[in-house]
Amino acid sequence: MILVVNVGNTNITCGVFDTEKLVFQIRIRSNINYTEDQYFAVLFAYLQKHGIKEKDIRGGIVGSVVPAVTHIFVHMFKKYFSIKPVLLCNAKLNIKNKYQRPHEVGDDRLANAVAGRKLFGKQDMVIIDFGTAISFDVLNKKGEYLGGAIMPGLNLSLQALFQKTAKLPQVALDFPKNYIGATTEQSVQSGILYGVVGAIDKILKGIKKELGVKKIKIILTGGDAGKEVAVRMADKDVFIDNNFTLKGFKLIYDLNSKKKA
Repeated sequence: MILVVNVGNTNITCGVFDTEKLVFQIRIRSNINYTEDQYFAVLFAYLQKHGIKEKDIRGGIVGSVVPAVTHIFVHMFKKYFSIKPVLLCNAKLNIKNKYQRPHEVGDDRLANAVAGRKLFGKQDMVIIDFGTAISFDVLNKKGEYLGGAIMPGLNLSLQALFQKTAKLPQVALDFPKNYIGATTEQSVQSGILYGVVGAIDKILKGIKKELGVKKIKIILTGGDAGKEVAVRMADKDVFIDNNFTLKGFKLIYDLNSKKKA
């Protein structure tokens, strides 16, 4: 079994794969003050729940946008699994990173691109990842990662609005029936949720224009990805997989374990 760890700014997603099957995944709050022992204690409870022993984990990969937490998980792998995990800084990929400064691309964005290339082949595509930020990752039919766009995520936008205003309440992120909110809660929901859908449509339109194509494969992933967003987008041909990034990291592990073998 392979343990995949995706360290984000807000959450850490851990998944265990048995060949191609995702056995389980958990989310842990990102905390640079946690030790490898504390992170393992949380993970161990879920391993036990699924009948998985430490010796069953034969490989691992860590993708991270928080370098301090990366080192903690590398130590955890060594201490509890006797494994040196794959890191993306020196990993082989199935795509070409064409970013002007390739080292600036987040590991999660590269994992999305790797999964897109493997699962959908030679197509122009954009992967929209709903996390703390909403990122757009563009891959052309040649397998070149071109970059994309980054905007505040749904919860981040809501928190900023709540923290910086005196009278606006904290609300649930549910689509209201109407664009015109009849209450303050509905007005906030309309502005944030329909605003994000409008931004997505606008950015996708610009991406298509710059690529010189009329159609592009659209993939939604991340904690806040779902049908509610997809059905309101102008382009209805959308593939949704909340585990897309984890699958990308697993594919990168596979590419590099074969390389070593």
